[in-house]
Amino acid sequence: MKRGFPYLVLAIPLFLGQFGFGFGLIGFSSLKPTGLVFLAYSPYWFQYYRGNNWTHVAKDLELIKLMGFDGVRIHYEYVVELGLVEPLLNYTQHLGLKVIWATHATYWNVKFPTRDFPNETIVQSYKAELRAIAGNSSRYPHVLYVSVFYPIPFPAVANITYEECMQRVNSAEFNNAMRDIVAYVKSFGVKCAVESEGIPWDFPVQFVENADGYFIQPFSTRRDNIDAQHIIRYAAYFEKSGKKVFIGEYGFRMWRPAHHWDFGMASCEATKAMLIKQYFDFASSKFEIITYFAMYDGDGGWGLVNDDGTLRLSGWSASEWLHNREKALEKENWQESINRKSVKSKNGKHT
Repeated sequence: MKRGFPYLVLAIPLFLGQFGFGFGLIGFSSLKPTGLVFLAYSPYWFQYYRGNNWTHVAKDLELIKLMGFDGVRIHYEYVVELGLVEPLLNYTQHLGLKVIWATHATYWNVKFPTRDFPNETIVQSYKAELRAIAGNSSRYPHVLYVSVFYPIPFPAVANITYEECMQRVNSAEFNNAMRDIVAYVKSFGVKCAVESEGIPWDFPVQFVENADGYFIQPFSTRRDNIDAQHIIRYAAYFEKSGKKVFIGEYGFRMWRPAHHWDFGMASCEATKAMLIKQYFDFASSKFEIITYFAMYDGDGGWGLVNDDGTLRLSGWSASEWLHNREKALEKENWQESINRKSVKSKNGKHT
């Protein structure tokens, strides 16, 4: 099936009618969802499977918008090399999608060994790409943050001991480099947050004083459960910095690579669909920005969307929640408008 607006405009009411879903307010949580909801997306993941085709990328962005997401969190692998920075910024602005860039100095141990950070080659290569991303983003107010990951050399990946890992992470060289990179991003007039993939009580990191905030990745440690207390505990670690904390990655999967930690696991697609709504309910009432990871599977069965661009049950579930939120906000705004007019009318009668 071809993707894009025409297909979805027709498919959404057909699907919802067939399976009993509706965009009414039935089943919508009493929690007040105020946070912006982003979807993680990487043009490189799609390029890896489909080839460097801007038409495909543009349709993906259209789908993200039509599903009801407020923004897209773009994982930046190879976007500079592929010449996608400016097209991504232009088209997300056109669609009305906010943008967060997710960046990592070593491409998550792919481009360089993470255990070698912060040698000069890695830092200069990283800054060259950040220059293209932050420099261009400075002209686009819909870009909210560039996120700079702590490049933690996890022992299972870097083939070092836990003690060696923590020695690197706690070194002055490591943390001075982090402050320097954050300052470099901010020199372009773009907000820069810092992000950790490690559970903070297992892989504690030092705060970066000049960061504008922190993104966290509190993936559930309990199967078929959003693990709300884990989210709160994870956030509390970084809230001690005095900076704002947002959710940078969080999702559910039914399969994982053998070397991955056992987190974010759901037993089936129907459970995954249910958990996503629970996560949106809870997290969007607690955080200004939350993210679902991810649009496509990538390195695990996270995806809301199949490779052919059709929505999975979890994708429909996410979209239904987002559109219900929109309807609820419209109803609330309408009621507030009626109340203001009523008060104004009463005041007018007494003058």
